[in-house]
Amino acid sequence: MKKLLLLPIIVFLFAPSISQAQQASSDATIKNTLGIGPRLGYYKANDADNGNFYIGAQSRVRLGSVIGLEGSVEYRAAQEYSIGGQTLETKLVPVTASALMFLPVSKNFAPYGIAGLGAYYTIYDYDGVFDDVDNEFNFGYHLGFGVEFPINQNAALNFDYRYLFLNPDDNEMSTENANYNGNVFTAGLMFYL
Repeated sequence: MKKLLLLPIIVFLFAPSISQAQQASSDATIKNTLGIGPRLGYYKANDADNGNFYIGAQSRVRLGSVIGLEGSVEYRAAQEYSIGGQTLETKLVPVTASALMFLPVSKNFAPYGIAGLGAYYTIYDYDGVFDDVDNEFNFGYHLGFGVEFPINQNAALNFDYRYLFLNPDDNEMSTENANYNGNVFTAGLMFYL
């Protein structure tokens, strides 16, 4: 019975914290809107000799203060792979779609989780003797996390990390030991309408 009497006291003590959390989520600076903007990033595949920087464009739709969608297109310059004494370079043009789940911590700070799919147009350039290598579309997915910093109601900076799972189809060339999975770091500037 004593525990039951403590319940109203506990609710009374924590009520201000609960109402502040609800207020923070309802006061999120950016919600129910569409944004577009440029993005820059860095991608390093696990087996690539080195990573590279890339450029692109992104669009985001905020479906309230918690849920969002993102679409992007990028150009990633050549990454070099040494396979069996031969050199292979790959260039990627990814087109991705992602779901975002925001945690509206405050008006100017919104961390998020990200998950999505992508189609990766892969351009091969090689030295040495590979069988006929054709450029191809590969499909992959990514998981990650990030943070959005609203500047005002119409602009925001975002930074995120994604791990890319990408296993190209190697039917026509002997790259079965190459690992195209890798780390992707992205920075974007969004202009919301």
